[in-house]
Amino acid sequence: MRLCLSTACAYSARRLTARPSSSSSSSLSSSYARRTFAAAASSSSGVNHEGAVKVSHILVDASEPGKAMLSEFQTLLDGEADTFEGLARLHSKCPSGARGGNLGYIQRGQTVPEFERVAFSTPINEIAFCTTQFGHHLIKVLDVKESANAVPQMQSIRVDEVKEYVDAKRFSDVNLIDCREEHEFAIAKVDGFKLYPLSQAEKWQMTIEMDVDPEKKTIVMCHGGIRSAKVCQMLLSLGFEDVHNVVGGIDAYSSIDKSVPRY
Repeated sequence: MRLCLSTACAYSARRLTARPSSSSSSSLSSSYARRTFAAAASSSSGVNHEGAVKVSHILVDASEPGKAMLSEFQTLLDGEADTFEGLARLHSKCPSGARGGNLGYIQRGQTVPEFERVAFSTPINEIAFCTTQFGHHLIKVLDVKESANAVPQMQSIRVDEVKEYVDAKRFSDVNLIDCREEHEFAIAKVDGFKLYPLSQAEKWQMTIEMDVDPEKKTIVMCHGGIRSAKVCQMLLSLGFEDVHNVVGGIDAYSSIDKSVPRY
């Protein structure tokens, strides 16, 4: 599967199978050569990450003006006049711009070859350039997991453990996400949970990191645990690292909290 960097950066976008265009990073102007801004430069660094890499990117048009824009961005970054995340939010064409360009962890085979080659050959905290069929990219490597097995995985959490957070009103310690539909939420809900319907994921996945902290423990609940598992995988692909699926969902929760109706 290929990661679509232009229309969804994450869960739903991994369906892409398009082939790369003939565009080449070899046409990049010399101003980029200073800091591994060409695929060949980053490849020659001798870096060859295994496992998975956590990356952010800024996507612009595959044009000379787009290339010039990235050159300006590098000047700002060199002078510490702006941050990579801030530039991504303002200028990236990719929906991940809303998340500061964060694409989460990617493994080999999940994105187009040009992007993969540069991402896996760039040192941590360095910035590199590549061109794909989607446009020109600045890529920043944030972290490396040398084993794919070390990439964060969905975990399970029991309803009694969830109830401990709810009873203690420890809402600032965790993200509590309910991915059921609005009509279900109107019938039964658990205190502290925010509604993010799975059916509307295409909208909220672009802005959720502005609403909840991806570095906090995140607990996801649906009616029985199936939809919430899908949302957990989506959040992991967005860069959330401590994600828990409520076993049995709100149906199981209502069995230990009679104030929550069963339906």
